[in-house]
Amino acid sequence: MPEFSAVPELSTADSWEDVVPVAELAYGGYEHSAEYHASAASIFEPKRSVIARTGGRTCGTCAVYSLEMTLPGGPRPVAGLGYVTVAPEHRRRGVMSAMVRRVLHTLHDSGAEAVAALNTTEAGIYGRFGFGLASQAVKVRIARHAGDLRVDGGDRAVRIGGPEEHAAAIAAVYAQCVGERPGMLRRDAAWAARAVLDLPDHRGGSGRLLCMVAEDEGEPSGYALYRLTSAWVDSVPRYEVSVRELFARDPASGAALWHALLDVDLAGSVVADRPVDDPVLALLTDLRSAAPVLRDQLHVRLVDVDRALEQRGYATETDIVLDVTDPLCPWNERRFRLRTGAEGGECRPTTAPADLELTARELGSLHLGGTSLVQLARAGLVRELRPGAVRAAATAFRHDPAPFCPVVF
Repeated sequence: MPEFSAVPELSTADSWEDVVPVAELAYGGYEHSAEYHASAASIFEPKRSVIARTGGRTCGTCAVYSLEMTLPGGPRPVAGLGYVTVAPEHRRRGVMSAMVRRVLHTLHDSGAEAVAALNTTEAGIYGRFGFGLASQAVKVRIARHAGDLRVDGGDRAVRIGGPEEHAAAIAAVYAQCVGERPGMLRRDAAWAARAVLDLPDHRGGSGRLLCMVAEDEGEPSGYALYRLTSAWVDSVPRYEVSVRELFARDPASGAALWHALLDVDLAGSVVADRPVDDPVLALLTDLRSAAPVLRDQLHVRLVDVDRALEQRGYATETDIVLDVTDPLCPWNERRFRLRTGAEGGECRPTTAPADLELTARELGSLHLGGTSLVQLARAGLVRELRPGAVRAAATAFRHDPAPFCPVVF
């Protein structure tokens, strides 16, 4: 057996090529196409990303992206973590812990983003690093015969083509919708291209990516990206329509798109991951038939509690003292007085008696406004030290509509 260093050597990456061997091995040994690697390289930021080496060989990777994410109160810089991978023979040796600690401490020391976020392939991994579940999605599978909607699409016309044909419409509608929900990401050219990337070796037997565009008096007012997967039952077509994205800037356009998706030729069902409060859940006359399944989505970490809480908006005025536990980022392990109002929040260290006790993980869960503080308290994850503090803080932190992020980074 080869010998490994007890502590990995950490450095920044030189290029996307530093990530490829370990990432491909960690995700099952699949080899990707040149087009896939070109897309990944176009958003990769080597000087922000961390590579771990032991014995002179790369054993771990952690990409860091400069994102602009909608938070309660508006768009803010957020550090996105992706491709957090460890070579199989180096697992359980502290490699991932060292990389994540390096990223969080670097963000703090440099005064960069006050908030970090990630998607996770295994939901139980990142809580120990202070990442809390901050957004959820609901998967719906709507059978065509059960897809009756309570309203129609009015006079909205729907056109169908390829994403390249409707690129301008996609960009225009997305730009109008991105500020509505926390968790949504602004897209530059590279991220916009990635949103419509359609690699044949990633289709899993499905057809090419298609696009529906809803129009209001000739102007794009909504779009859906989707593909079909062939299926036949007793010689009857039961194709699955899989929706990658659907955004609309008004209710009629959203309804028109759902009607069109449920009326696709040969379709048996429409499948989509949607926000937990998506309008389609209210439009369906038979919600039960859609068999909604909840899953985790974004996990969020407050790098600097005071800066992060001052950068987001709040629904109501409150004055509350938080006693925060955060051993991984000890500069956060103190009491903070948070005062919120119409103009945002002010958060300062304090020696005043605490109203709530909680960990950095729970603060991360609350940050996008989609997690109930009351639920966390009833689960025993937040301790109320002043009567009424939970209810007051819960109302201030909550955001409507619920957070959602259609992008995996």
